[in-house]
Amino acid sequence: MPQTPLLSSLSRAQRHPFLIVDADFRIRLVNRALEASFGLRSADLSDCLCCRLDFAPQTDCRHRRFFRDLEPYSETQTLILPNGEACRTQIQGFPVLDEESRIYLGESLRLLKPPPSKSVIVGSSATTQTFKKALAQSAATEVSVLLHGETGAGKELAAEYIHRHSPRAAGPFVIVDCTVLSEDLVESELFGHVKGAFTGAAGNKIGLLELADKGTLFLDEIGDLPLSQQPKLLRALETGHFRPVGATKTRRTNVRVVSASHRDLGALVQRGQFREDLFYRIAVFPITIPPLRVRREDIPELVENMLLEISATSGARYRIRKEALRKLLQYDYPGNIRELRNIIHLSAAMSQDQEITAETIRLPELGASRIANCPTAGHQRMDPNLVETLTPIESVEASYILDLLREHRGRRKEVAERLSISERTLYRKLKRYRLNSPGESTQND
Repeated sequence: MPQTPLLSSLSRAQRHPFLIVDADFRIRLVNRALEASFGLRSADLSDCLCCRLDFAPQTDCRHRRFFRDLEPYSETQTLILPNGEACRTQIQGFPVLDEESRIYLGESLRLLKPPPSKSVIVGSSATTQTFKKALAQSAATEVSVLLHGETGAGKELAAEYIHRHSPRAAGPFVIVDCTVLSEDLVESELFGHVKGAFTGAAGNKIGLLELADKGTLFLDEIGDLPLSQQPKLLRALETGHFRPVGATKTRRTNVRVVSASHRDLGALVQRGQFREDLFYRIAVFPITIPPLRVRREDIPELVENMLLEISATSGARYRIRKEALRKLLQYDYPGNIRELRNIIHLSAAMSQDQEITAETIRLPELGASRIANCPTAGHQRMDPNLVETLTPIESVEASYILDLLREHRGRRKEVAERLSISERTLYRKLKRYRLNSPGESTQND
């Protein structure tokens, strides 16, 4: 059946991926947006059965249901893309007519952006870029890495980033939570045990050290590892040999070790609470994870990605209002990214029409009172002509910088410190947002 001018015109007018299906359940037309999204050509899809694009068998074909009932539909499904990636998709189907009043199904597909990979470090600030550079440098080596950072700063994410960007990326990434390893559990969990090794050992168990063979072993919160068990771990890491509990023969493993702790291991060594030799074994490449409060520039991007995660899971598109984002930018986040994530998830749950407002942002009382006491906008305003050209994130950042300038009475050094950026970077932002007061010099830009 040839394409008609009316259907072709309708297809071209659609901004999202769009296809037209006939009453024989065959694809007759797709637009360029669909070709780009699915990596297919129109010629590959012509006369294909309707569910060809789903790349998975359908128990209840929505296209057949449409031609049976002739009722429009709107639903969210998970489609398997040609590269094997699962993608949540908003699907709308409705009747369309050609020049001869024949009924077709027009279907619009809106691919919800999948959540970022767990090993992606989100953020474009100078602080984050320096941090990511250190992670990349460590990933290219085989030495042991020690990550130090506050609770909730993303130590596990950083460890997985190192693994995914290392030559061992194809191997396993095994996490050992040292906070739950009591003295009588350490050996069994790390090295495994054989049947009958102790009461309750009903069978053989492979230890985490062996499971991580040819991959990465992540020792999370290693500062909590019992002191009495540290020599056994050190010996296994140095030699690659270990013996399961109750076994008579040693086994060998080849692992790359990444450790993490929110505690100062150097201070623990000085107090005799952590072995010095183990410390030097795991801290060959030390990396400090910056807390969220020193990279506030990343908050809009982090929030955007968190909302994409929520949208991909729920099938509803969430968005955040400008004043809500400004409120988030002014909080210090003692719980770091984990706390921000909890705030966003709670706000999404409380929002109406999937819109997060300042009212739905619930902060601890200390944070709320600090925000309430921040200077409000005075007589000074941003250039209205510039505002129209800014993205929502740029507009929020510019407004936040303006508030800080008022709070610190124009002292740029203090404003730069609050933003955790250099004065030169602040100068560039002031010039970009036209926030320089009359007579102020911008010669250093």
